[in-house]
Amino acid sequence: IGRRVVFDLRAEMFKRMIHFPARYYDHHSSAALVAKLIYDVEQVSLATTMAVRVLIKDSLLTLVLLGWLAYLNWQLTLIFLTVTPIAAIIIRAASKRFRTTSEKIQLSIGRISHVSKEAIQGHRILKAFGGYQQEVEGFAEANLQNRRQAIRKAAVAAASVPLLLLFVGSNVAGVIYLAMTGATGSFISAGTFASYLGAILMLMAPIKRLARVNELVQTGVAAAASAFEILDEEVEPSGGGRSETRLSGLIEFKNVSFRYDDDKPRALTDLSFSLKPGETVAIVGESGSGKSTIASILLGFYSDFEGEILLDGTSIREYQLMCLRQNIAFVPQDAILFDDTIERNIRYGMDENEERTNTVLEATQIKSFSNQLRRGLDTKIGEAGGRLSGGQRQRIAIARGLYRDAPILILDEATSALDNIAEEEVRKAIRQISFGRSIIMIAHRLATVIDTDCIYVLQGGRIVESGNHSELLSRGGYYSSLYRNELENTREGGEVLKPPK
Repeated sequence: IGRRVVFDLRAEMFKRMIHFPARYYDHHSSAALVAKLIYDVEQVSLATTMAVRVLIKDSLLTLVLLGWLAYLNWQLTLIFLTVTPIAAIIIRAASKRFRTTSEKIQLSIGRISHVSKEAIQGHRILKAFGGYQQEVEGFAEANLQNRRQAIRKAAVAAASVPLLLLFVGSNVAGVIYLAMTGATGSFISAGTFASYLGAILMLMAPIKRLARVNELVQTGVAAAASAFEILDEEVEPSGGGRSETRLSGLIEFKNVSFRYDDDKPRALTDLSFSLKPGETVAIVGESGSGKSTIASILLGFYSDFEGEILLDGTSIREYQLMCLRQNIAFVPQDAILFDDTIERNIRYGMDENEERTNTVLEATQIKSFSNQLRRGLDTKIGEAGGRLSGGQRQRIAIARGLYRDAPILILDEATSALDNIAEEEVRKAIRQISFGRSIIMIAHRLATVIDTDCIYVLQGGRIVESGNHSELLSRGGYYSSLYRNELENTREGGEVLKPPK
């Protein structure tokens, strides 16, 4: 039963988690969520196996013995049951404490998972900057909190069970005394007394086990509450009812404003621009100007924006999210890969198509390094693609975006990890393979967008300039200053920035 509970609950929680909205993940630690999925579910399992077994078995045994005691002498049994209110008070106080400490233990497990995950994932930075002591101290603090709560929980168990048995034992002694002295006014024979005494002594064992299992029950209750928080959490809405197999790629932003949280400034303010099918536009600006936010909103990660975003003349709120995202290929700045083969990462979430695979492999030049691997495209790349270089990971991410063959392509600093020669070759290939698609290039390096149809310049979440590269340079405005600064920095670095075609 317990393993079935674990299987079903864990599967349901995972299904729920992957459908949470992006804003939920903005405010919750991924490591803490994994801890809920692993630790909390196991605690529920213990409560539904061992605890339930003890509760059912010993509760029935207790009721049978109490019934036998009442049958032998109901007056003495009533006296014995006077301990019940005291026992209830002790159990209630202990239960409350067990649940509180269990909840704190769960939080500490999440903190331990978070600290250890950060240290392991950032092991290169840890080694490069010598952050050993800082990480050890951070882990020690999280570990200490866990230990403190575990000790408090053990202390409650160590105090509550003996205290309960003390009161029960004292009551048993009182009952025996009354039976021997005949103070209740009822006659009891030697045989009946022996049977009564035997039954009351037999009653002590199940009472003891029931008292001890309370800790397990309350731990399970706290864990179940934590697990059901996940199950009760709102999932990402499915969007509107409109479903289109393939859009043309006409995109319009009309006075779009957005902020991530109420206490934060706007990431975008009155943003308006349009993109016709087959056009390539660039979104440029300094870090924090709101460039990547445009991609997040267009992909439906956030729907609480002001203004209107239209695709083919229809608000994106009216499209089903599944339909919306199937029409958009997205290549993020951070190449997010999975611990699988190169080929399966390229066609992630999509059906196998050998012709399309070969096309994107050629465009991104992935075979230049995959052919050197013993298993080729079937090579496992490790967690987050850790066995590959940054440029190799980014090539796979670009290939995945191109493989989708969607009418809209969003490139968010997609070639930032490539060298200049490789970057130029990949950009040419992207233009060829993406002919007819609407392309949004989000870029920090202006050299990558000089040949786009239109460039929108963001500053503080607003579009301050727009036009092609030559037009923007001729105006001598904000874009021109950004470009000249980049040109000077590039020359100082020993590289030559290619002029616009």
